[in-house]
Amino acid sequence: MNATRFSVLALAAALAATLTSAPAAFAGQGASTTYLNVRSGPGAGNAVVGGLNPGDVVEILRCNADGWCQIAGVGMEGWVASRYLTAGPEYPALNPGCTWSLDVNLPDPQFRAACPPGVEPPPPPPPPGDLACFFAEPSFGGTRTCLDVGDYAQLDPELAGTFSSVQISGEARVRLCTEADLGGTCMDWLESALSLDPRLDDKSMSAKIYVGYLPPPPPPPPVVQSEGSVELSLNGRVDLDQGDSGAAGADIWWRPQGGGSQVIVPVNGAQMSLGDGDDRGLHDCRAERFDATPIDAASLTDGAVVCLKTNLGRVARFSVDTADTSTLTLDFVTWADQ
Repeated sequence: MNATRFSVLALAAALAATLTSAPAAFAGQGASTTYLNVRSGPGAGNAVVGGLNPGDVVEILRCNADGWCQIAGVGMEGWVASRYLTAGPEYPALNPGCTWSLDVNLPDPQFRAACPPGVEPPPPPPPPGDLACFFAEPSFGGTRTCLDVGDYAQLDPELAGTFSSVQISGEARVRLCTEADLGGTCMDWLESALSLDPRLDDKSMSAKIYVGYLPPPPPPPPVVQSEGSVELSLNGRVDLDQGDSGAAGADIWWRPQGGGSQVIVPVNGAQMSLGDGDDRGLHDCRAERFDATPIDAASLTDGAVVCLKTNLGRVARFSVDTADTSTLTLDFVTWADQ
């Protein structure tokens, strides 16, 4: 597993008063810019063996210094004039005013982006193969780090929490997580993204680069509105949206009932559900059938959990921690709007 970093922004420093060029990777694919003859050999004197339409994508096999390239694709193989080829779809989109040109005066032909003064050239395309390149800024800006297929249980300290966009090549897919060992909140990317989801932007601590399919990452934990313990006196009320005891905004009321018993009553439009009393989280409580039926406080002293829909429509749960004839202590969690 290898990681390669370099600054894309450094390319902009090479811009001068005339058109400048930014190097790209091995040409790979090219696209015809016009109706183009395909010939049996390099040179206009060779026989025409076929033709390309504007936009036809071909593989560039090799080029010579005279500006002719051997290509294969769209059912034919032959030679074309390199000046009529532009970068294929694997290359990033260019900023306005920039053009791709094929440099054949190299051991391997390369497309170069030529841009006018003051226009930043595009980031280089990702290296060939199944890998993902991460950038420290949105829109593929800033420092670039490319990761091969594999597990990165703990990103290096200089990389952790720095990813803001991702460029994916080949068949690679990406999973990023907010904690080490692919823990915490995780999300998958199946294609390049100019910006990461805010939950992972500058928050990635571990990564997995893979090919194929993985089980979906676990959903992020529910957001808690309020939680803790609250003590009630007999005839006391509590607002579980805020975790405050008192009448204002109250959701439940602990009051006496005939025969010496006490009940917990939903108020102000709140509703409750005891169900079977088992410990339940947000998902299970949300599925309960709520109503305004009072619950005998004595039935809750064995740790039974009550689900509640607050008067503001949030889902909550509570249980009785301690109780006597004059005070009642509740442990509760209220989840934020989901």
